[in-house]
Amino acid sequence: MTTQGTPESIDIRPVTAFDLALLGELHAAIFRAPWDQPWSAQSFAEILAMPGAHGWLLTSGETPLGFLLARFILDEGEILLTGIAPVARRRGHAARLMRVLIESARTAGLRTLFLEHAAGNEAAGALYGGFGFSRIGRRRAYYERRGGGREDAITLRCDLAGVRIPHQGGPLE
Repeated sequence: MTTQGTPESIDIRPVTAFDLALLGELHAAIFRAPWDQPWSAQSFAEILAMPGAHGWLLTSGETPLGFLLARFILDEGEILLTGIAPVARRRGHAARLMRVLIESARTAGLRTLFLEHAAGNEAAGALYGGFGFSRIGRRRAYYERRGGGREDAITLRCDLAGVRIPHQGGPLE
């Protein structure tokens, strides 16, 4: 998929085994705060080897800008991890990945998507809320941070049947 109408050509494609080292490098660049735990290529290989695992890589030319990993089981899915490179944030790239995910989930017959995000990540909460996710819980001290400390996770759910997918020009069914 190439997104048209933007100054840069954006491609979103499925992740392959050849992308594992790239995903590890991208993850380290995205999640580089002192409390974040970077994932290795091996971590990505293990996640993508799980039954029902899916991954998408967002690029501009040869430059990787972001990714999204999810898992589909029966009629439910879970967003496992998503991230956008710091230099590419606030340009709608995460929303592009979410549209691809939701379209893929619907095609696969999923009825519900779940995820959690760090309680302090307000941008994630706003993004997911814009796609019809609603808060269903809080996991206390869920994330262990490098150097000690823990952070709560906010759990979200999205029923896909009635969700309108936001589109750059307005809602898209």
